[in-house]
Amino acid sequence: MTVAIVLITHPGIGTAFRKQAGAILGRELDGLTVVELDSGQARATDALRSQLAALDQHEGVLILSDLPGATPCNQARKAAPANSALLSGLNLPMLIRAWNYRHRALAELAELAAEGGRAAILEPR
Repeated sequence: MTVAIVLITHPGIGTAFRKQAGAILGRELDGLTVVELDSGQARATDALRSQLAALDQHEGVLILSDLPGATPCNQARKAAPANSALLSGLNLPMLIRAWNYRHRALAELAELAAEGGRAAILEPR
């Protein structure tokens, strides 16, 4: 079994990330769930909670969100099941790292994904 990976983003972002990560990896990211929410869907917590709970196959759910403090991230925080981890500031290296290590335990996967995302941010010289 693997940890379920879910992108909860603003409209268009999650789909674009899934497509581009698949192109880089040379394969479709089957099993990656994308949920795109705009500010008008701020009351979608119950539906999102049910969807996330259904994805957890006893290995947990890693939720990756695009913008901390925005509607998708806030809704993810409210709807996240007990056996989940939420990372915000989604970037392609974070997603690719998460996908490549999705067979690891949830806590380890979350740390690997976060480290992959941070390591890809270059400091100005």
